[in-house]
Formats: sequence, structure tokens, C-alpha cells
Amino acid sequence: MVDVVATDHKGRPVKDLKADDFTLEEEKKPQKIRGFSFQDADASQMSASAPAPTLPPNRISNTPRFKSSTPLTIILIDGLNTNRKDLIYVKDEMFRMLEKLPAGQPVAIYALGSRLRLLQDFTTDSALLKQAMHNVNSKSAPSVDTATIQSEPFLSSGIAGALNEMGMQGMLQQIQAFKQDNVTYQTNFRVALTLAALKSLARNLSGYPGRKNLIWVSELFPSYIFPMDNGAGSNLEQQARSVQQSYADEIEQVTDILANSHVAVYPVDARILGNSDPYSNLSNVDSQGNYLGRSATGRGVGGGLSRTQSEMSLSVNDSLDSHSTMNTIADETGGRAFYNTNDLKGVIREGMRDGSTYYTLGYYPADKNWDGKFRRITVKVNRHGVKLRFRQGYYASDPEGYPKIDAKQRAADFGRSLSLETPVSTALLFQAVVIPPSAKNPKVQINYGVDGHALTFDPSNDGLQHASIDCAVEVYSQKGKSIHVQGNTFNAALKPPQYKFVMQKFFPCNQVLDVPAGNYVLRLGVRDNKSGLIGTANATLAVPASPAAEGGTGSQGKKP
Repeated sequence: MVDVVATDHKGRPVKDLKADDFTLEEEKKPQKIRGFSFQDADASQMSASAPAPTLPPNRISNTPRFKSSTPLTIILIDGLNTNRKDLIYVKDEMFRMLEKLPAGQPVAIYALGSRLRLLQDFTTDSALLKQAMHNVNSKSAPSVDTATIQSEPFLSSGIAGALNEMGMQGMLQQIQAFKQDNVTYQTNFRVALTLAALKSLARNLSGYPGRKNLIWVSELFPSYIFPMDNGAGSNLEQQARSVQQSYADEIEQVTDILANSHVAVYPVDARILGNSDPYSNLSNVDSQGNYLGRSATGRGVGGGLSRTQSEMSLSVNDSLDSHSTMNTIADETGGRAFYNTNDLKGVIREGMRDGSTYYTLGYYPADKNWDGKFRRITVKVNRHGVKLRFRQGYYASDPEGYPKIDAKQRAADFGRSLSLETPVSTALLFQAVVIPPSAKNPKVQINYGVDGHALTFDPSNDGLQHASIDCAVEVYSQKGKSIHVQGNTFNAALKPPQYKFVMQKFFPCNQVLDVPAGNYVLRLGVRDNKSGLIGTANATLAVPASPAAEGGTGSQGKKP
């Protein structure tokens, strides 16, 4: 499925294209378009957008609770990769944007700090969204320090010059190497956390039909780390090429996961534009607001680049690197990147508008060799002056390749999905009923019903349909402490009548818990062991105290 945004030379959506107007190629080979649809934001504004009916108290589901014919918008406020001063400005701009939120536009707000948090699920109520923005705490946001956000000099030019003049180049290089190791460690941690958050968002949103527009407000997300030489070395460019570290592969894998979930990313640069004069005595920053150091004398250090030249080069590299990453993520998911502007509220509105009118083209790839390589997609239209934006391709992953992944990695992946700190996943839809203990049954019973249409069934020579599903539960105290986790694998070999039942109803599995009296939070999870699709949902459980004589747990228990 390929979502295509079509605009004219003024950026206005083109709404009258037909399936025959499009040509779609994969690796330069024409593909037959099997599915075609058009989403018109203006026409859908009259459609109802409202939460689905509430389920009974003991029934839980990860089925998307918000039904809308309008494309969903997700705003991610990235405090992990944004300086606090810019985060304050982001909050102010968000409040201004929400004052004029388009009617009927469903929006959800997430915040990324030490973990990914859902501040407000999808709603069209701007008052609820404003309240969520109040919960973005810019003072306690776990932003990385300045050394990680910018390539600031570790030593002043005077100290560095003195060490160099004293013939202590070795000490200078060791100090700079120590600083670079620290920056590299922090950046590795930051990038890993950011990529994990984007994967969680993709899983969380995959069950929602149609295109989802993720507006990611962030300051810096590097694809490379360069060494901080500051002129101490003899050949800065050669050293940079030799030790630079790239996250390009990881970024491409995450963008593929997002695109597969129909999530188009709209990165928005949160940096406040400053004084355009880099030599200003009051504000020594460039036009992007990047700090250029305290020295503008042009004095060289060790015969290399001048301090100003070195700092300007590093700042420019940071900015270009960040914008390059933003463009890559936007292009490969069919979104659009915004930077070099202080009008954050304007570009956020533009991102919401841009991704609300689009065409969807569906095709079956002619090449059935699932070799895991990236396959580039090209979409063209037979009308002059129309600009198209769409996902740039996909990884031809083996549909049966998930069982071949290392078992420890698969277990760790499922384990992370059972954490309360991870947003629920809608990749595999299910419902569940949690039945508390009773006099007849002293244990907690959890009955799952998994959507059979999302499961992978393999027909075999025995005439049966084979599937393998994991059903699991992790028990937490009300304070979020993990107390117990358990799960089982259910291998099915279904006869035709049973298979028909599953397709019409659900695939059943269950768990039985034996926990003491108390109040708990449960994270329920299911996984298709053939495709790797995961679904999770949260539930609450109250286990009443019952004497052992009544066949209870054998203990009054204590509230955890």
C-alpha cells in the first residue's frame, strides 16, 4: 500500500486524479495497480469522529478506540533531543496552534523523555489537548547536555593554545578523546532510545486504518558522530572519515517499520532562529541559533583551522546532518520536513493539512524473491506540474523469516512490549476477559480472543491449518513495579470447521493467575510466532481477600 500526496505548483492538493493517471514501478519495473482510493479531508469533515462505545468493565481490547474518516495526527514533543529553552518555545507555539485546531481533526500527543509517554489519546477536544501540553514539563525534561546537542569546544581556545605551545599536544589529544567518548556514549544512548520510541509508535498506530501523520517536533537527531578535533590534529577531515559512526542503517529500518504501518513522518526543527551575525558580541550564534564559541579572533590552534573556523564548521555540520536525517525520514515515509523557521504553529498546521488529502495505491510485488534488500518505489502521474510525495520503498522481508530470528532477540522484543512504559500495540488485535477469583474458582482467569484474520495460518498436507500464538500477561503493582510474568505458546492444527470458527469469531487462548489479594495493573500480550505481529492491552485487577477455608489463595495477602 502506497499513500501518495499530490499537489500543484502552489502546494494545493490535486483532487481529480484517477487510477489510470498513475504509473507505479518497483526497481524500475512496472507494477499493476490492484487497489485505488482517495481521501479528501474537506469532504470528510462532515463525517463523525468519536470514540467507540465503552466496553464492559472486565472486557479489554486493543482495538483502536477512535473511529474517524479523517486522517489521524500524532504530535510527538521530543524533550530528549531538544534543549530546554527551545522546548519552552515549543510549548508556547503548541498552545497557539491548538487555539485554532481544525474542527473534527483527531489529534494525539506523545512526549519523549527518558521514555515515551502518551499524554492524550486521540481526541477532537482542544481543551483536553491543551491540558496534555501542560503536562510537558520543560524544566525536568531529560534533554541531553549542550555537548551532545551541539559540538561545543571542550576547552577554550586560550587553554588549548597554551597546551599546544607547551608541547603538550598528547595531553590535549587525550582530553579531546575523552570528551568525544563521552559525547559518543550519550549520543548512542539518545539515538537508541529515540529509535525504540519510533518503533513503539509504529506498533501502537498500526491497527488504525489509513494514513497517520506523525508530526515530530525535535531539535537534533544525528545520523553521524564526528570527532571533536578542534584543530589539535594535523588532518581533521581524514580523522573524521576514519572514526565517524553512522546510524543510517538503523534509521532506514525504523522508517520502513513506520511506512509499513502507514505512518508518514513530518519532522519539525524546534530550534529557535537567532542573530544571523555569527560575530555578534551579544549573541555569538549562526542563523540557525547554533552556538559558535566565545572566540572570534581567528587565531589558529596548532597550525590547524582557526577556532572560529572550526566551531563554525562543526555547527554547520550539525545543522546539515540533522536536516539530512529529517529529510531522509520524511522522504522514506511520504512526509515532509520543516526547518529554518520560528513559526512552529504554522508548520504544524501545514503538516496536518498536507497529510489529510491523499491517494492510496495498492499492488502485489511481481518479484517474490524476499531477500531482505531494499526495493525502491517510483510513482508518476500523467499530468504536468503535479508534484508527488510517497514512501520511497520497502525492505523485501521474508514473510516466513520471523522464526529465523535469534530466540533471545524475539523474547526480548516481546518482553519489552509487556512493559507498562511501552505504548500498547495494535499490530495484532484481540479482546480479553479478566475474571477475578470466586468461591468456585480461586484463581484469576484470563480468556483471550485473537483476530484470526491477522494470524498467519499454514495449510499442510494433513488438511489442517497450522498456527502458533503466544499469550502472556505481566502483573504490576499499582505503583508500576513488575511482580509476575507468565505466558504460554498455543500451537494450533485446525480442522476446516475449527478454522471457519476462528475466521468468523476469534482464536482462543487463556492464562490462569494465582496472585494474593490486592489491586494490580495487568499488561496483556499476544504474538503471532510466524509473522512476529504483537498486540498488547492494559487491564486492572482487584483480588479480594478471602480466608483459606473458602478456597481462596490461602492467604489474606497484602496490597503490593
